[in-house]
Amino acid sequence: MHLVVAAACTQPVCEIGKCLWAPIARRMNYARKLSKNWQVLCKKASELGIKRNDIVVEINIMNMQKTPTEECDAWRTEVVEMESKIETIKQEFNVEKKCVGGFCPDIFARIELGKRVVNMINDIDVLLEKSKFKRGFLVDSPPAIVEKKPGPYSTLSASAYNTLGMVLDKIRDESTPKIGIWGMGGVGKTTVLQLLNNTPEITTMFDRVIWVTVSKSPSIRMVQEEVVRRLKIKLDGGESHETIASRLFHELDRKKYLLLLDDVWDMVDLAVLGLPNPNKDNGCKLVLTTRNLEVCRKMGTYTEIKVKVLSEKEALEMFYTNVGDVVRLPAIKELTKSIVEECDGLPLALKVIGGALRKEANVNVWSNFLRELRSPATSFIEDLNEKVFKVLKVSYDHLKNTQNKKCLLFCGLYPEDSNIKKSELIEYWKAEGILSRKLTLEEARDKGEAILQALIDASLLGKCDKHFDNHVKMHDVVRDLVLAMTSPEGDEESTHLVRAGISSEKMPEEAEWKKTTRISFMDHDLCNLPESPDCPKLLTLLLQGNKNLEVIPETFFDNMPSLRVLDLSHTGIKSLPTSILKLYNLRELVLLGCKNLEALPVGMISRLSQIEVFKLSGKLSIESADIVSKELSDLSSLSFLDFDFQRVDNLQYFLQHSRPWKQRTLTVFGLAVGRDSGKEWYIEEYKRCLSYQVSGGEEMGSGLPSAIEDVLNRSDYFLLKGRAKLNSLSKVGAHNTYELRYCNIQECVALESIANRDGLQTGAFPNLERLLLFDLRNLKSILCLQTEEGQLLPPTPPNLNSFTNLKTLELVGCPRIEQVFSSGFMVQQLSNLKVLYVCECQGLEGMVPDDEKIEYEALPKLKVLVLFELPEFVSFFKGVPMYWQSLLDVEIVGCPKLRRLPIDTNGSPKLEKIVGQHEWWNTLDWDNDAAKSRLQPLFEVIFVYH
Repeated sequence: MHLVVAAACTQPVCEIGKCLWAPIARRMNYARKLSKNWQVLCKKASELGIKRNDIVVEINIMNMQKTPTEECDAWRTEVVEMESKIETIKQEFNVEKKCVGGFCPDIFARIELGKRVVNMINDIDVLLEKSKFKRGFLVDSPPAIVEKKPGPYSTLSASAYNTLGMVLDKIRDESTPKIGIWGMGGVGKTTVLQLLNNTPEITTMFDRVIWVTVSKSPSIRMVQEEVVRRLKIKLDGGESHETIASRLFHELDRKKYLLLLDDVWDMVDLAVLGLPNPNKDNGCKLVLTTRNLEVCRKMGTYTEIKVKVLSEKEALEMFYTNVGDVVRLPAIKELTKSIVEECDGLPLALKVIGGALRKEANVNVWSNFLRELRSPATSFIEDLNEKVFKVLKVSYDHLKNTQNKKCLLFCGLYPEDSNIKKSELIEYWKAEGILSRKLTLEEARDKGEAILQALIDASLLGKCDKHFDNHVKMHDVVRDLVLAMTSPEGDEESTHLVRAGISSEKMPEEAEWKKTTRISFMDHDLCNLPESPDCPKLLTLLLQGNKNLEVIPETFFDNMPSLRVLDLSHTGIKSLPTSILKLYNLRELVLLGCKNLEALPVGMISRLSQIEVFKLSGKLSIESADIVSKELSDLSSLSFLDFDFQRVDNLQYFLQHSRPWKQRTLTVFGLAVGRDSGKEWYIEEYKRCLSYQVSGGEEMGSGLPSAIEDVLNRSDYFLLKGRAKLNSLSKVGAHNTYELRYCNIQECVALESIANRDGLQTGAFPNLERLLLFDLRNLKSILCLQTEEGQLLPPTPPNLNSFTNLKTLELVGCPRIEQVFSSGFMVQQLSNLKVLYVCECQGLEGMVPDDEKIEYEALPKLKVLVLFELPEFVSFFKGVPMYWQSLLDVEIVGCPKLRRLPIDTNGSPKLEKIVGQHEWWNTLDWDNDAAKSRLQPLFEVIFVYH
């Protein structure tokens, strides 16, 4: 009985003991496991730092198009706070270690420290989980208030500025929310609108300035999509007009916006589009241009401003500017006034005639031009002023050869006001036969560029803004002329059926197809095609941009025996009909951006034996890609190939069996193993592009597959991405005589250098213009001067042309590289470097090793210098001021150990600005106050999250 009672009494005591001991044991474990937990904390902190760095690198790379989300900014702030806590606790831990070594531990302090370490491990785990950002951490940068438009300011008349002044006065007037600018075609309405768009005052008056070129037969969707693009609104692609309208209204509601509608032909219902109605209450404004005053009334404008023709004096001045000094010749001067009178004061007519007669010193040519301008018009088209028509027609007739005329007429196949890609246009010309088939593709491009320049000089084509350097555009009035001449009633042999950029229009009659030589439904709203149209004369068929076109009838190509150009890019097609096998004369087939296309008819490619240009980007099945890869090898006339072989052995087969490849007549290519989504952009500039993305399960030795090396030796653009087992690019190829102009290396963990001793001996990358090195975790140097035994090469290696043409160097996310340039020798090689961008390289200490001597005029052409998030960066070139005669912009952010700048206004006479953080600027060491005061006016503060 006593035992039972005792047991009953002791049980609660034990339970109480356990309850008391559990927290005591846990606290003791904080002290006992401190060292082990500290190691875990350091590992977790390192993992967090790497994750943060990766995110910051991507933010910096995308800083022109994307901006971090508020969630991402908050997370980065938490990371910085955590790093600060870790630095504090690190100091405490070091003190604790010394104390334990001296046998005087404070057990309570140790317990408390251990507890904080465990809590911080948990906090870091939370931050790492947050870093997954399931909805992403980047969003599109907000749209600019205004997008600048190019304008011919050098030849503008006083009248254009006077009209602009009248429009601005009405915009300033709160009682005038809608303004119409009207006048005949070619009188300069769009020019006035461009001037208005670019007026600095506009950016202070409105939250957004939205430009939409409406043109003839606009669809609701087309106008909506232009506004969506301008406002950077994301759409899935399947939204209805009503849904988009709701999105637009929500985006612009309570915003003060200026809507510029250019070239309006009929009523545009803003409510249907989803645009808030400009009125006195919301402060929004609408300015439109039109050829018809009635359109202004339909749109409810409060005032209409007519753009008048130029005065005789202004017209002569514009003409003199366009034509040049030949007008000073006495015999020509007498004819000038009469020719200008025939232009009737229309700027477009004066510009086109000026282009036709520019630097023409032959009086007979001038006399004949005047005679033709005075002759009755051979034809007339509605909505086009007769004077303008005659001027344009005579200028067209004045083109020096038939080839140039055909090339101009071809441009009419594109939608109104579109930017026309030069290379695409020239490829069409060659494939159709306007340019001789005897020319190689590169020779054809040279010839085509010369023709385009002649058409630009004649003012029948125009240049595009700086974002579209490789494009041309056609004035809508010139396009009207071209369409009139190529219509069935026109006076040209070629007959065009053009519905480009037009929506919701019924399919043309069968008779129209039969007599047509060229058809363009480019960027139409096309869903269906006729079963088997009879097109015996058809040479070119352009169907690209019809996303809703999913099915091509099986017999559609049955009666197109002459077809030479077929473009089905960016359509929704899932397959091609077997009737395509009947296109025996087809020379160009373009299937870019056909995301739903999985397979081609078996045997198709080899049957189309005349193919010269073949482009396909999509998601072909592996089986189909294998078949197409082999069939491409049979094409004997191939000169341009853009294709993803998917597997290295497919590429290898093609290289071994393709006659154009072996005979080097395949001169333009975009060859990929593992598709690079941006490769098409680079083909425009670099012509010979290779993209190799190493897949996770791919077996490979040390180096690159021989097929990749073979293509690389002919390429001028190279993207290498993934875990290639390659420690130096110098080991690729036998002689290193690469034609590379752009080298883009990403995520290659084995890569330690770009060029080593072997590369220097033979002159590595002599033509390279741009080098992008991204996320290379083990990169130690760009140019390695050590032998495999660790010995340094002589200061002047036998071959001195390595990297001598490099203009842009981007070094991003390479934590092990300690110096940008491994030697003074490398700095001397980079005499043409213009842009240096270094970001997120945690181990980078300086530009060159401290023991290297640098010339005073190093990097003489450097214009832009950006250093971002380099925590260990200490000095440029030992802090010695450099003479950087070309330097314009410097941006230094996140370089806390950099204390001296090697620049001043004397050594950098063109320097315009230095961007950095305020606290960093104030900690810099200066030789004297005068040095700081000289640079202070150029300093601009940047605020970044830390």
